[in-house]
Amino acid sequence: MAESKTVHSPLVTYFSMLSLLSLCPPFVILLWYTMVHADGSVLKTYDYLRQHGLQGFIEIWPRPTAVAWKIIAVYAAFEAALQLLLPGKTVRGPISPTGHQPVYKANGMAAYAVTLITYLSLWWFGIFNPVVVYDHLGEIFSALIFGSFVFCIFLYIKGLLAPSSTDSGSSGNIIIDFYWGMELYPRIGKHFDIKVFTNCRFGMMSWAVLAVTYCIKQ
Repeated sequence: MAESKTVHSPLVTYFSMLSLLSLCPPFVILLWYTMVHADGSVLKTYDYLRQHGLQGFIEIWPRPTAVAWKIIAVYAAFEAALQLLLPGKTVRGPISPTGHQPVYKANGMAAYAVTLITYLSLWWFGIFNPVVVYDHLGEIFSALIFGSFVFCIFLYIKGLLAPSSTDSGSSGNIIIDFYWGMELYPRIGKHFDIKVFTNCRFGMMSWAVLAVTYCIKQ
């Protein structure tokens, strides 16, 4: 991973990376605001921003709250536990150029089923009302934006100081390293694959959880 060459010109490469890093977070907030507070009208959001400018955008950006952090923490801990504890077939990934072959436990479908059954059961038996998630969704998105930035810094430092395998290294450019990552297969310990957790468990499982949340809210 020490190769610093890029497919496109440096200008295109840096513009693309910096655009994604800087524009995606505000886009999430604007999309949430449009759907929740502007009746889904892009024109209403545009008119608001045209009238109030940057200060107006700052005012509509929800602030992370304790409730939002608690929801994120409980959900993350639950999905991490499922990833580690549920049984599954052992599968091997492709062999990397350095000779490393990642090993995974294929329990994704089981985690998906347990996640939805648990979530619906908590609602059905009156233990937790998913409407709370919807009502605090803006705060959750905001917390995730700031939290993911901190998490990426952690991954950068981890890849620099304590890589999980030989598939790691620096390109020599801090922007590319931060955007691209310092490790191909970052892990905590031997069994907890961070990429599987962020992409397949915390991320993709939330698609189904949020869909159920929206239905219950309606």
